[in-house]
Amino acid sequence: MPEAIDVLIVEDDPMVAAIHRQFIGAVPGFIVAGVVSSGKDALEFLQRHPVRLVILDVFLPGMDGVATLQKIREMNRTVGVIVVSASRDTNTINAVLKAGAFDYVIKPFVFERIQTSLRSFQQLENRLNRGADQIDQKELDKLLQVQQKDTAANDLPKGLNPQTLQQVKNLLGHAASPLSSVETAQALKISRITARRYLEYLVAAGEATLELEYQKVGRPTNRYALRK
Repeated sequence: MPEAIDVLIVEDDPMVAAIHRQFIGAVPGFIVAGVVSSGKDALEFLQRHPVRLVILDVFLPGMDGVATLQKIREMNRTVGVIVVSASRDTNTINAVLKAGAFDYVIKPFVFERIQTSLRSFQQLENRLNRGADQIDQKELDKLLQVQQKDTAANDLPKGLNPQTLQQVKNLLGHAASPLSSVETAQALKISRITARRYLEYLVAAGEATLELEYQKVGRPTNRYALRK
Protein backbone atom coordinates (compact mmCIF):
# COMPACT_ATOMS: atom_id res chain seq x y z
CA MET A 1 0.00 0.00 0.00
CA PRO A 2 1.41 3.45 -0.95
CA GLU A 3 2.57 5.63 1.92
CA ALA A 4 0.12 8.33 2.99
CA ILE A 5 0.79 11.78 1.54
CA ASP A 6 1.61 14.28 4.28
CA VAL A 7 0.15 17.77 3.80
CA LEU A 8 1.03 21.22 5.11
CA ILE A 9 -1.87 23.72 5.20
CA VAL A 10 -0.88 27.37 4.79
CA GLU A 11 -3.94 29.48 5.62
CA ASP A 12 -4.31 32.50 7.91
CA ASP A 13 -8.05 32.12 8.51
CA PRO A 14 -8.52 29.53 11.32
CA MET A 15 -12.01 28.60 10.14
CA VAL A 16 -10.88 27.98 6.55
CA ALA A 17 -7.86 26.04 7.82
CA ALA A 18 -10.21 23.84 9.85
CA ILE A 19 -12.30 23.18 6.72
CA HIS A 20 -9.15 22.25 4.80
CA ARG A 21 -8.15 19.86 7.57
CA GLN A 22 -11.61 18.28 7.55
CA PHE A 23 -11.68 17.87 3.76
CA ILE A 24 -8.15 16.44 3.57
CA GLY A 25 -8.97 14.02 6.37
CA ALA A 26 -11.97 12.77 4.39
CA VAL A 27 -9.81 11.66 1.43
CA PRO A 28 -8.07 8.31 2.06
CA GLY A 29 -4.29 8.37 1.74
CA PHE A 30 -3.71 11.89 3.09
CA ILE A 31 -2.67 13.13 6.53
CA VAL A 32 -2.28 16.71 7.77
CA ALA A 33 1.27 17.19 9.01
CA GLY A 34 0.85 20.78 10.10
CA VAL A 35 -1.03 24.08 9.80
CA VAL A 36 0.68 27.48 9.59
CA SER A 37 -0.68 30.96 8.97
CA SER A 38 2.06 32.70 6.97
CA GLY A 39 4.52 32.16 4.15
CA LYS A 40 7.46 32.66 6.51
CA ASP A 41 6.16 29.97 8.85
CA ALA A 42 5.58 27.67 5.88
CA LEU A 43 9.20 27.95 4.74
CA GLU A 44 10.46 27.31 8.27
CA PHE A 45 8.17 24.30 8.62
CA LEU A 46 9.40 22.81 5.32
CA GLN A 47 13.00 23.19 6.45
CA ARG A 48 12.26 21.05 9.51
CA HIS A 49 9.56 18.75 8.17
CA PRO A 50 9.62 18.10 4.41
CA VAL A 51 6.16 17.10 3.16
CA ARG A 52 4.86 15.90 -0.19
CA LEU A 53 2.03 18.44 -0.59
CA VAL A 54 1.26 22.02 0.44
CA ILE A 55 -2.22 23.57 0.39
CA LEU A 56 -1.43 27.26 -0.06
CA ASP A 57 -3.53 30.44 0.05
CA VAL A 58 -2.53 33.53 -1.96
CA PHE A 59 -3.62 36.14 0.58
CA LEU A 60 -1.20 35.75 3.48
CA PRO A 61 0.28 38.25 5.94
CA GLY A 62 3.76 39.46 5.03
CA MET A 63 4.86 37.17 2.20
CA ASP A 64 1.95 36.32 -0.09
CA GLY A 65 1.30 32.89 -1.59
CA VAL A 66 2.93 33.63 -4.94
CA ALA A 67 6.17 34.73 -3.29
CA THR A 68 5.98 31.78 -0.90
CA LEU A 69 5.66 29.33 -3.79
CA GLN A 70 8.60 30.95 -5.58
CA LYS A 71 10.69 30.68 -2.40
CA ILE A 72 9.78 27.01 -2.09
CA ARG A 73 11.05 26.43 -5.62
CA GLU A 74 14.24 28.38 -4.86
CA MET A 75 14.79 25.96 -1.97
CA ASN A 76 14.78 23.23 -4.66
CA ARG A 77 11.81 21.59 -3.01
CA THR A 78 9.98 19.10 -5.18
CA VAL A 79 6.93 19.31 -2.92
CA GLY A 80 3.59 19.53 -4.73
CA VAL A 81 1.54 22.67 -4.23
CA ILE A 82 -2.21 23.14 -4.65
CA VAL A 83 -3.23 26.78 -4.36
CA VAL A 84 -6.66 27.39 -2.81
CA SER A 85 -7.58 31.07 -2.95
CA ALA A 86 -10.39 33.56 -3.47
CA SER A 87 -8.22 35.43 -5.97
CA ARG A 88 -9.54 35.29 -9.54
CA ASP A 89 -6.82 37.60 -10.86
CA THR A 90 -5.43 36.14 -14.08
CA ASN A 91 -1.92 37.50 -13.44
CA THR A 92 -1.85 35.78 -10.05
CA ILE A 93 -3.11 32.49 -11.48
CA ASN A 94 -0.57 32.71 -14.31
CA ALA A 95 2.29 33.37 -11.87
CA VAL A 96 1.23 30.50 -9.61
CA LEU A 97 0.96 27.98 -12.43
CA LYS A 98 4.27 29.05 -13.96
CA ALA A 99 5.91 28.68 -10.54
CA GLY A 100 4.91 25.02 -10.59
CA ALA A 101 1.59 24.72 -8.76
CA PHE A 102 -0.15 21.43 -9.45
CA ASP A 103 -3.61 23.00 -9.35
CA TYR A 104 -5.48 26.22 -8.57
CA VAL A 105 -8.82 25.99 -6.74
CA ILE A 106 -10.95 29.12 -6.39
CA LYS A 107 -12.83 29.78 -3.16
CA PRO A 108 -15.61 29.11 -2.42
CA PHE A 109 -15.31 25.53 -3.62
CA VAL A 110 -17.25 22.31 -3.17
CA PHE A 111 -15.70 19.27 -1.51
CA GLU A 112 -15.75 17.30 -4.78
CA ARG A 113 -13.46 19.88 -6.42
CA ILE A 114 -10.71 19.66 -3.82
CA GLN A 115 -11.21 15.90 -3.62
CA THR A 116 -10.61 15.64 -7.37
CA SER A 117 -7.44 17.69 -7.07
CA LEU A 118 -6.10 15.60 -4.19
CA ARG A 119 -6.85 12.32 -5.93
CA SER A 120 -5.24 13.49 -9.16
CA PHE A 121 -2.12 14.49 -7.26
CA GLN A 122 -2.18 11.17 -5.40
CA GLN A 123 -2.39 9.12 -8.61
CA LEU A 124 0.46 11.02 -10.24
CA GLU A 125 2.67 10.91 -7.13
CA ASN A 126 2.11 7.24 -6.48
CA ARG A 127 2.81 6.30 -10.08
CA LEU A 128 5.97 8.38 -10.40
CA ASN A 129 7.32 7.19 -7.06
CA ARG A 130 6.38 3.55 -7.46
CA GLY A 131 9.90 2.55 -8.38
CA ALA A 132 9.56 2.12 -12.16
CA ASP A 133 12.25 3.98 -14.10
CA GLN A 134 10.11 4.79 -17.12
CA ILE A 135 6.54 5.58 -18.11
CA ASP A 136 5.02 5.61 -21.59
CA GLN A 137 3.21 8.54 -23.21
CA LYS A 138 -0.23 6.95 -23.04
CA GLU A 139 -0.09 6.41 -19.28
CA LEU A 140 1.42 9.83 -18.64
CA ASP A 141 -1.31 11.52 -20.69
CA LYS A 142 -3.93 9.68 -18.68
CA LEU A 143 -2.40 10.79 -15.38
CA LEU A 144 -2.05 14.42 -16.46
CA GLN A 145 -5.55 14.64 -17.93
CA VAL A 146 -7.45 12.92 -15.12
CA GLN A 147 -7.65 16.18 -13.20
CA GLN A 148 -9.33 18.05 -16.05
CA LYS A 149 -11.82 15.26 -16.78
CA ASP A 150 -12.83 14.70 -13.18
CA THR A 151 -13.20 18.42 -12.52
CA ALA A 152 -15.64 18.86 -15.37
CA ALA A 153 -17.85 16.11 -13.97
CA ASN A 154 -17.62 17.01 -10.26
CA ASP A 155 -17.47 20.80 -10.22
CA LEU A 156 -21.25 21.23 -10.70
CA PRO A 157 -23.60 21.09 -7.72
CA LYS A 158 -25.92 18.11 -7.54
CA GLY A 159 -28.84 18.40 -9.96
CA LEU A 160 -27.08 20.61 -12.52
CA ASN A 161 -26.39 19.13 -15.93
CA PRO A 162 -23.29 20.17 -17.95
CA GLN A 163 -25.22 20.15 -21.23
CA THR A 164 -28.01 22.34 -19.89
CA LEU A 165 -25.45 24.67 -18.31
CA GLN A 166 -23.77 25.08 -21.68
CA GLN A 167 -27.13 25.85 -23.29
CA VAL A 168 -27.78 28.57 -20.72
CA LYS A 169 -24.31 30.05 -21.33
CA ASN A 170 -24.82 29.98 -25.09
CA LEU A 171 -28.19 31.69 -24.71
CA LEU A 172 -26.75 34.46 -22.51
CA GLY A 173 -23.78 34.83 -24.82
CA HIS A 174 -25.97 35.49 -27.86
CA ALA A 175 -28.59 37.63 -26.12
CA ALA A 176 -28.74 41.30 -27.09
CA SER A 177 -29.49 42.28 -23.48
CA PRO A 178 -29.54 40.63 -20.04
CA LEU A 179 -32.18 37.91 -19.61
CA SER A 180 -34.51 37.07 -16.76
CA SER A 181 -35.07 33.54 -15.49
CA VAL A 182 -38.51 33.56 -17.14
CA GLU A 183 -37.05 34.48 -20.53
CA THR A 184 -34.31 31.87 -20.14
CA ALA A 185 -36.85 29.21 -19.20
CA GLN A 186 -39.07 30.02 -22.17
CA ALA A 187 -36.17 29.97 -24.63
CA LEU A 188 -34.80 26.63 -23.42
CA LYS A 189 -38.18 25.06 -22.56
CA ILE A 190 -37.27 24.38 -18.94
CA SER A 191 -38.96 25.47 -15.73
CA ARG A 192 -38.35 28.94 -14.33
CA ILE A 193 -36.98 27.44 -11.10
CA THR A 194 -34.52 25.30 -13.05
CA ALA A 195 -33.43 28.26 -15.15
CA ARG A 196 -32.88 30.35 -12.05
CA ARG A 197 -30.67 27.62 -10.49
CA TYR A 198 -28.36 27.61 -13.51
CA LEU A 199 -28.28 31.41 -13.71
CA GLU A 200 -27.47 31.74 -10.01
CA TYR A 201 -24.75 29.13 -10.35
CA LEU A 202 -23.13 31.10 -13.19
CA VAL A 203 -23.18 34.24 -11.04
CA ALA A 204 -21.66 32.39 -8.08
CA ALA A 205 -18.98 30.94 -10.37
CA GLY A 206 -18.10 34.42 -11.65
CA GLU A 207 -19.19 33.61 -15.21
CA ALA A 208 -22.28 35.82 -15.24
CA THR A 209 -23.39 39.13 -13.76
CA LEU A 210 -26.67 39.97 -12.04
CA GLU A 211 -28.44 43.30 -12.33
CA LEU A 212 -31.79 44.45 -10.95
CA GLU A 213 -34.41 45.98 -13.24
CA TYR A 214 -36.75 48.11 -11.16
CA GLN A 215 -40.41 48.47 -12.09
CA LYS A 216 -42.83 51.22 -11.14
CA VAL A 217 -44.63 48.72 -8.97
CA GLY A 218 -43.76 45.32 -7.58
CA ARG A 219 -40.43 43.64 -6.96
CA PRO A 220 -37.41 44.25 -9.21
CA THR A 221 -36.58 41.66 -11.88
CA ASN A 222 -33.26 39.81 -11.77
CA ARG A 223 -31.50 39.96 -15.14
CA TYR A 224 -28.41 37.96 -16.04
CA ALA A 225 -25.64 38.52 -18.56
CA LEU A 226 -22.57 36.48 -19.45
CA ARG A 227 -19.27 38.08 -18.46
CA LYS A 228 -17.25 39.20 -21.47
